[in-house]
Amino acid sequence: MQGEVLNISPLIVWAVALSQLLTFGLTIWNLLASGSRANAKTLLEHGQSLSAHQLRLASLEQKQTQIPSSNDLHALELTMEQLKGEMRAMTATMQGQTGIMERLELIVGRHEQHLLDGSKR
Repeated sequence: MQGEVLNISPLIVWAVALSQLLTFGLTIWNLLASGSRANAKTLLEHGQSLSAHQLRLASLEQKQTQIPSSNDLHALELTMEQLKGEMRAMTATMQGQTGIMERLELIVGRHEQHLLDGSKR
């Protein structure tokens, strides 16, 4: 047997050509897909931002439901007016009692004076 030379040079050429085509294809793929990855990242950030805004809006809506309505404020105003009327009535009663106490003090003072003067006679 004579040793034949194995010629693999055509295979090497094809392997290099396939490697170059694969590299070129991957480069094109990366260029095309990089935009979608950036968009996906941006969309994820926007989604997180929207979630945060949704939580804030829910919190504000909850607080708004706890704020008194105009009917509640009107009822409060009416109650305050009733209290003013009752305070005026109490003030009038107190003034009347003050007048009675002044008259009683005068009467007691005269009795006292009479008793003091009566003991001198």
